[in-house]
Amino acid sequence: MKLIISFISTFMCINYAVLANPAEEQFLKRLNELKNERGEFLNEISLRETECLSKFFSGKCLENLDIYYETGMREFELRHQNILLERRQFRADIREKKRLRRKEKREQTSPR
Repeated sequence: MKLIISFISTFMCINYAVLANPAEEQFLKRLNELKNERGEFLNEISLRETECLSKFFSGKCLENLDIYYETGMREFELRHQNILLERRQFRADIREKKRLRRKEKREQTSPR
């Protein structure tokens, strides 16, 4: 039982340490902002679709709206992927710095 409790507490500490990083919080904030913008965009599309459907000849309006929607969604997806790429690069840089520090520390402490 103690093993399970210690495992859970360790996991919570590790998970908190990742989220406590200000850079991680910044990436999460940017992703949430993008999610909110996407929601607003979808609401706008819905309103414009309603306007198009209220017209008697709505074919051209719906076609233009479809193009606008596809372009907008592609833009949101690219921005999302760019944020994830930046986060992966940031994490990779941190890992590289840690590896270099460990290597330097081993070289300093090992008698050769």
